[in-house]
Amino acid sequence: MNYSDNYSHGGSLVEFNFEGQFLGFVRHDGKLKYMHFKVLSEEVQIKLPKALRTIGSLPLRSGETIRVTGIGKLDRQTHELKLKATQITPLDQETQASESPSSPVASVTPTAKSKPKIKVVVCQKSGCLKKGGKGLCEALDQALCDRNLRQHVTIERTGCLKRCSSAPNVVITPGNHRCTQVRLKTLPQVVDAIAQKLTTY
Repeated sequence: MNYSDNYSHGGSLVEFNFEGQFLGFVRHDGKLKYMHFKVLSEEVQIKLPKALRTIGSLPLRSGETIRVTGIGKLDRQTHELKLKATQITPLDQETQASESPSSPVASVTPTAKSKPKIKVVVCQKSGCLKKGGKGLCEALDQALCDRNLRQHVTIERTGCLKRCSSAPNVVITPGNHRCTQVRLKTLPQVVDAIAQKLTTY
């Protein structure tokens, strides 16, 4: 990579300040840990700070232009640069902040947007997990991001929904629309149901 204009060096540590395109989240061992980011003509992987490694902490849309600043550690032997974000700012929020100097741009958590219209409750009890429910929250989060719906939806983990025979179970509110026997391959149907509700509320 050659981003010398966007780096300031301090020994083996490098401070970076990138403006580019958010491409999606990357999971490691089933956990949200990195973001995929395009700057100039390069695609890079940037580690997220722990405060942003929960579903919904970053209501970003795939293709959205953002600014990422942080610290990179340079391996002098391999010359590989490992990047970790300290600040992620959607550029529309940065514009609003520049127009109102007294309102600083958020350094870790982006400015809150309008309250989500839809809540999706995902059973995380052992019965649902054993029948294929493991990883459903993360996969649903990514599927909503891919459809540009994430900012309208709250994903909530819950205990037993008392429908173990039809596990895994997902409930969409308002309306208490129940989705049963949900698997990764059937998630598009759940997202379609969410999109349909968004046209109603």
